[in-house]
Parts: sequence; C-alpha cells; structure tokens
Amino acid sequence: MKSFKLRSLLKHNYPKFLILILFCIQVQYSYSQKGEKETVYLENKLKQIDSLIETYNHEKASSLINNTLNTFSFERNSEEQISLEFRIAKNYYQQGNKEKATELLLIGLDKLKSKPFSPLNLEYADMLSKIFADSQNFDKAIYYNKIALQKSYLIMDTVGITKSLIRMGGFYYAKDEEDSATLYFRKVTHIPVTPTTIVRVANAHNNLGVIAQNNDNFDLAKNRFRQALDLKLNQNDVIGVSSLNVNLGNIHHFKKEYKKAIDRYLNAFEEIKNDTTSRVLHLKRIIYENLSTSYDSVQDYKNAYKFLNKSYDLKFKLSNEQLAENIAEVEARYNLAVEEQKTEEEKSKTFRAQVLFGGMALITLIIVVLAFISYKNRKLKEQNRLDQIHSNLQTKIINATIDAKEKERKSIAEILHDSVSALLSSANLHLQASKSQLNSHVPLEISKAQEIINEASVKIRDLSHELISSVLLKFGLALAVHDLCEKYSNSELQLISDDNGIKRYDQEFEIKIYNIIEELINNILKHSGANNASINLIERNGEKLLIQLIDDGKGFDVKTARRKDGLGLSHIEARIKIMQGVFNINSKKGEGTSIFISVPIFNPELVQAS
Repeated sequence: MKSFKLRSLLKHNYPKFLILILFCIQVQYSYSQKGEKETVYLENKLKQIDSLIETYNHEKASSLINNTLNTFSFERNSEEQISLEFRIAKNYYQQGNKEKATELLLIGLDKLKSKPFSPLNLEYADMLSKIFADSQNFDKAIYYNKIALQKSYLIMDTVGITKSLIRMGGFYYAKDEEDSATLYFRKVTHIPVTPTTIVRVANAHNNLGVIAQNNDNFDLAKNRFRQALDLKLNQNDVIGVSSLNVNLGNIHHFKKEYKKAIDRYLNAFEEIKNDTTSRVLHLKRIIYENLSTSYDSVQDYKNAYKFLNKSYDLKFKLSNEQLAENIAEVEARYNLAVEEQKTEEEKSKTFRAQVLFGGMALITLIIVVLAFISYKNRKLKEQNRLDQIHSNLQTKIINATIDAKEKERKSIAEILHDSVSALLSSANLHLQASKSQLNSHVPLEISKAQEIINEASVKIRDLSHELISSVLLKFGLALAVHDLCEKYSNSELQLISDDNGIKRYDQEFEIKIYNIIEELINNILKHSGANNASINLIERNGEKLLIQLIDDGKGFDVKTARRKDGLGLSHIEARIKIMQGVFNINSKKGEGTSIFISVPIFNPELVQAS
C-alpha cells in the first residue's frame, strides 16, 4: 500500500516534484561553485601577497593582507585566517622586525595545536627556526626545526622532510657537532631522488663532502662531491655544477694535485663566466683566489699574481655593491622609522588627549564616589549610633521590667510568707484554743475552718515558693540550683549540677542568676528534647561567676533563634549585658547545645566604698 501511495503521489505531482529536485541540485551546485570561487580567489590573493613580500614591497603586502581579512568573514582560528596571519609575521620579518614576527608566529603555532595535520604547522615552525638561527640561537632553532620535521613526517611531506633534515644538519654543524650534522645529512641521502627532492639530496652529499674534507678524509669527500655533481648535472644547475667543481678542485689542491685543481677551477669558471649576478660574482672571486693559490703552489707566480689581482678587484667591487645595498637598506629603514615615528607621535598626541580626558573623568568619578562613600559612612554612623541608643534603651527597659517583676515577686512572696502565712497560723492557733475550751462539745464548723486554713497555708507556701525560691533565700544559689535540678528531673530528662563549692553572694545578685538559670532550664524542658543536661557553677578569683549549661538535645540554629527572638534569648542576653557579662551560645541541629555565661560578682560593699 505504501509503495502504491508513493507512486500515486509522484504520478499526480510529478512536475512539482521534478522542479523541487532541480532546485535543490541548483542550490547545491551554486553553493559549491561559490565555495570553489572563494577558494581560488583566496589562493590568488595569497600568491600576490607572497610575491609582494618576496620583492620587499611591504606596504602593499600589508595593505593587501588587511583588505583580504576585511573582505572575507573567516571563522575564528580557521586555517585561512592563520595562513594570512603567517603572511603578516613574514612581512614583519622581511622588514627586520623579528620580535613582532616571533610573537605572531608563537601565537599562531599555539592556535595550530588543534590542527595537527595542517601544513601551516610546518610553515610556522620552519620560520621560527630560521629566525632563531639568524640570532645564532641554534638550540631554539633546532627545537622548532624538530617540530617542523615531526609535522612533515605526520603529513608525509617529502619536500618538508628533506628541507628540515638539511636545516637540522646545518644547525648542528654551526654548533660544531659534526657527528649529529652527519647523521641528518645522511638521512637526506637515503631519500629517493625525485624532481622535488633532487636539490636537497645533492646539497646533503655536498655537505657530507665538506665535513669529510674538514676531517682530512679526502677520498670520502671526493666521492660525496662527485655524487652531488652528478645530481647537479642531471638538474642542469650551472651554478651548482660550478660550485662542486670548485670543491673537487679543493680536494685536488689538498692532495697536492695542483694541476688537476687548476683544471677544475678553470672548468668551474667556464660554467659561469657570462653570469654577472651577485651570487655568481662571489663564486668567481673564490675561484680567482683558489686559482692564485694553486698557481703559487706550482710556482707560476705570473698567473698567481694575475688571479690574485682579479680576486681583489672583484672583492672591491662586491664591497662597494654591498656598501651601496647597505646604505640603501639603511636609508629605507630610516625612512620607515621616520614614518613610524610620525605615526607614533600622532598616536601619542591622541593618547595623551585621551589620557587627559580619561584622567579628568576618572578624578571626577573618584571625587563623586568618595563623596558618596563619605555621605553613606556618615549616615551609617548616625544610624549605628541611633541603633546603639535604641538597643541600650531596649536593654534598660527589659532589665527595668524584669527587675520590677523580680522585686514585685519578692515583695509578694515576703508578704505571703511573713504576713498572710503568719496570720493564717495565728487564726489556726486561736481555733485550736477554742476547741480545747469547749472540751467535747466542739462544733463541726471549727474543724472545717481549721482544715480550710491549713489548705490555704499550704497553697500560700507553694505560691510563695513559685514566686521566689525559699531555698535560694535561706541557703543560697548553689543549693537552689541543686533544688531546681531535683525539681525538674524526671524519667525523660536527667538534670545534674555541680557548684564547685561556690560561696553565698549578695541576695539580689543570686536572684538574678537564679532566674537566668531557671529560664534556661525551662528552654531545655520546652524545646531541646534532651535526655541529659548539666549545670556547672565556677567562681573565678572571687571576681567572676562562670555558668555553663550543656544538653544533648536536638540543638537549633542560633542565628535564626536570635532573629526570631525565640527561647527568651534576647531577655537573657539583655540581663547579662546590663550586668556587664558575657553570653555565648554554641548549638547546631542534631548536636545539642552549650551555653556559657560569665558575669562579674556583685559586691555591695565595694559599691558603697566607691
């Protein structure tokens, strides 16, 4: 059924379906063509940039690089972008700014870590090795050349491999490490000879010949030079053939085969006699000098003098040309430096203006910020002072309220105990006397009145004890706390106390401490869920009383409790603060609670004396 439906759909919508397919193909082809055109265009731009750099047209090269970067929207750290950044570094190098070139090359090489197979790795590392070799830092040159060699092997670039091996041998040779140099040159000679490798294979044989010659191994040197010569002949490299003939002539000279040496030198000269390029002129000067030396060795002083003069003339000419080139280069650098200086001066003026404006703006901002901070600090200080006054006032109000309650409770307790209780006892005695006078005819009402009076006496005594502990008043704080522990201990909570032999204190002081301890015990009973609790009383040097309460209950969050004013903590803290004491709570949920109180012992005699 599905096949039938598809065939039916195609049958009825064939023209539309065909148009859609053709449109998709056209779009894909257009995108493909666009991508290919951009790639070709970019490759042409890179070739133009390379040509400008090689011909020392640095300003145009820099302009073309910037235009290309602005024309294309490259992805961040794409190969195209990194390739253009390499040209920027190369342009700096050509202008003599090796520091900037090195900086850009190091950044680019770091970006290429995510692209291990990119050929750009080879270009960046190769350029860095060249820069360090220029500054005679051959260790760094070897380090980066090894990177270039590794990347060449990774991407199987035979040209890159031969180039890196030749350079590696050259760097070790410059460090007088001929064994290492020989090793790398030999590796090049084992690479198959192709049109792309023939130049460096020939150079490797030549370099090995030079090393053998330095070690007086003339037969090996001669063999290496001949192999290099054969490759140069196949390559039709006239200058290379001439150079190798000079080297072979040197071997004959060292072996005292002076006539053969002269023949080789003359053959070398014949190869290049019509070439007047700077490179060939230097080679001609060497040939003239070598011919002079060999003719001198066969005592043909006339020719020796002739070629020596030619050598000096050519040397003088080259020196003048080199001097002219150096002067031109210095002039070009001077002009470039002048332009750069002008640019820097303009930048400096702009920068100074910006700094001045920015500085004024910053100073204004700092003044405003400091004024705002000063205002806020003043307001904060005022607020803190008001809060402190409010806090002290609240503390005094709380203490005054509690003191008033304590005095009221004490007064009521004393009235109940000393007056009402005494009156009830007296009334009971009168009734008892009346009963004895009436003998056996005592009315029932008198007995009931006695029972009521006895019950009232018990209730008044209990009420008096609740208002203020009679144990506290009669025996002091230590026994009163023991009495509290016995009173509140039960099957679920075991309360114990240790007074450590404290003495009696001023009654008002003891009442305050007792009420604080009683309030804390009530908190333990109501909120802690503890099984065990202990109270320790310690006198310190007759000056301070230390109180420690510990329970194994469920604990609580102290900050939350303070914020919610729970457990009567604010009242307790206010009482201790007015007594100039210290109040500290340490509690965590599930870990019980530890309370520490330290208060100066009140001595009314010292107060009166002061």
